Amino acid sequence: MPFDMSKFGDSEWVRTEPNGVCTHGSTEPVLSVLDVRGFELHDLFLIAFNDSCGTIVLPTESRAENAAAALEPAFATRVYLFGNRDGEDVWATEYTRRDIDGSEPNRFITNVTLKDGNVVLRDGRWVR
Repeated sequence: MPFDMSKFGDSEWVRTEPNGVCTHGSTEPVLSVLDVRGFELHDLFLIAFNDSCGTIVLPTESRAENAAAALEPAFATRVYLFGNRDGEDVWATEYTRRDIDGSEPNRFITNVTLKDGNVVLRDGRWVR
């Protein structure tokens, strides 16, 4: 039996919907994309770090694969075994929004300059 995703809704920081969707963070953009692309919004835990990246935790590998397919090509995705909780496997789809040119800029740190003055990251893109 797949893991019951409502168990993730125990935190005061997590919002739980009646359909078993638990969310934490900035989730509307990704939920909208999933909904428009025909992914059934039930039994999932969406952890959004910002509007551009996050992780969707799902009870089965097939649902994780379907979420990844719904997000492509606008988002780069990776499906993996998130872990085991209460004896059941839990799967995840990690996503990062792509730019129009298909690149995947770093969504967390946008600029890095070393002490010697070399710029290695500018506007979320690695400088070569």
